[in-house]
Amino acid sequence: MSAQVLPLEARADLRRSVLTHLRRSGRIPGVVYGKGREPVPVAVEEALLVKMQTGQETALVDIELPGQGRLPAVIQEIQRDPVTRKILHVDFHVVMLDEPVDVEVPVQVQGIEEVDKRGLVAQVLLRHLRIRCLPTEIPEHLRVDVSRAEEGDVIRAADVQLPDGAHLLEEADEVVVNISAAGAGAGAGETLPEEPKGPEMVRDTEGKGRRE
Repeated sequence: MSAQVLPLEARADLRRSVLTHLRRSGRIPGVVYGKGREPVPVAVEEALLVKMQTGQETALVDIELPGQGRLPAVIQEIQRDPVTRKILHVDFHVVMLDEPVDVEVPVQVQGIEEVDKRGLVAQVLLRHLRIRCLPTEIPEHLRVDVSRAEEGDVIRAADVQLPDGAHLLEEADEVVVNISAAGAGAGAGETLPEEPKGPEMVRDTEGKGRRE
């Protein structure tokens, strides 16, 4: 299990005024759910959550739920204020370590400077790829090297190297990156930042996370 543990506090009062008080006191409202589990509203210390999110993010964490002990979970979604970027809500998806999960992993494009030097543009059409893998094998990102790409080159989902044991859920011919001459096809895509966000769970029917 993960070396990082996030102690959670169960919460029963779902009134908006209580949520406001939670955030003002340095805690973040959230929900815990998973296969065969009823969603449980929780709260987590903001400082602990932010600390866990700094540096190299870890997709798999241990949560500590009152009466249930430590449970392996993946952070499915973090909602942020669009202006301040402060965390407003977090979803925890309890997983089984020996059962594959479907996740969205960010694409990290490398070699963009080399492309620019040749008067070309790397147009990123897919920022994330959906894959299926064990929770312990979720990659932080998927690298795509375009340093030697030429005009007209196309990198498709099937061309992206996945970790051993992982399976691609996207259509194999989905275009991830397109290399074109500068000024050609403007607006068709955009260059991806060098540091994309970490992996996210793919929402499914089990994810009934209530935003409260």
